[in-house]
Amino acid sequence: MLFASTGHVAECPDLGPECKGPVQPTPYRHHVDLFMTDVSLDASYGISPWLAAELRLALRIVDVTPTYSELDGTAKQVPSDIHHHDETLVGPSDPWLVLRFGAAKSKLVTSARLGVTLPVGRTEPDPYELGAEGKSHEHIQFGTGTFVPIVGIGLSYAIDPVELSASAVGLFSVYENGEGFRAPSRMFASARGTLPLAKGMLRPYVSVDVTHETEELWHGTAGVEGSNVRTELLVGGGLSWLFADPWQAELGVRARVAQFTDAASFDYPGILQFGLSTHFDLASRK
Repeated sequence: MLFASTGHVAECPDLGPECKGPVQPTPYRHHVDLFMTDVSLDASYGISPWLAAELRLALRIVDVTPTYSELDGTAKQVPSDIHHHDETLVGPSDPWLVLRFGAAKSKLVTSARLGVTLPVGRTEPDPYELGAEGKSHEHIQFGTGTFVPIVGIGLSYAIDPVELSASAVGLFSVYENGEGFRAPSRMFASARGTLPLAKGMLRPYVSVDVTHETEELWHGTAGVEGSNVRTELLVGGGLSWLFADPWQAELGVRARVAQFTDAASFDYPGILQFGLSTHFDLASRK
């Protein structure tokens, strides 16, 4: 769950049709508030002691609220902004289908993931091309419109009483969709330390995450707003609670503490996560 905001000064040619008049419009400020959350279902089926199939389905909800002001801060009404829309979008994002390979020796557990995303989420036509024509457009993409390979690795090790784990996963976009959009590749790396308490029923943890996103391309080039390559560092923590074995709930929060690239980005206080999980043996239910 993410609450974020951003702002920028808009001027020609970004102001669209107004710029074609005999008098150039005065630049003014755009401010956008964003709420976004993914409600996801992760399912894993053990095929053998070292192999499992995983499926991730997610419903994405995005609410956008734009406001405007003059450069001196005076509120301004913009009823026909072609860039930002007061809207709530709901739809599925691209599902993940993954094979997980695992091995264990003593206190060390390792895993590897190979998979692909499926082009189910809604895509939009080139917003920069439509913007240059002075037409209303949408930047929010719910999917990539392509099959995106997934590669991941992970390991965990117990140094009593602490459990340490690290993982990395990459989604590598390799071609553009029918609209000319090549989604950015995304890489996530995470390290976590967990201290089991109350015989493992309570598991507080701290985490450090690094995220990296490559260039978003339209017809082979970056958009007119410039590079959107992003690398960020987040720190956080949380608590998992085994409240009714095998049912477990987890609540966590992460905050961005550093940004290592200059791409424009939303400001946000943190990311809130809530999860509920369980497991069962299908064979025992036959």
